[in-house]
Amino acid sequence: MNISEETVRVNIIKLRNKLRYTQKYLAEKLDVDVATISRIENGGIALTYKHLADIANALQVPVIDIITYPDIYKSKKSSATKVLVELDVTDDEFIRLGLKNKVLQVIDKGYCDNKGDVEPEENCTKK
Repeated sequence: MNISEETVRVNIIKLRNKLRYTQKYLAEKLDVDVATISRIENGGIALTYKHLADIANALQVPVIDIITYPDIYKSKKSSATKVLVELDVTDDEFIRLGLKNKVLQVIDKGYCDNKGDVEPEENCTKK
């Protein structure tokens, strides 16, 4: 994949248009002049990482998605996401929300928790 600064500029325009943001709206979100957005998009201003990060933030997308647009970056890591959540629920809510069944599924698969990581049983030390 050959990615040039021009490609990134075009991607910014495409994403902005997809979101139906005008240059004026984007300029207001970034607290810059409309002319600045125009020059960034047209190559009149060198596209710095700060510009790219600010624009990504305003468009509410990761920087990598602007660079690879229309493709969305996908990590090569497992599709599973670790989430640590502390809930203040009653026993009845715990069951009603289906959390009990999920916890039991994880336990039945032989997973254990060492140092905060959930690992396959063969990697765990049992006490």
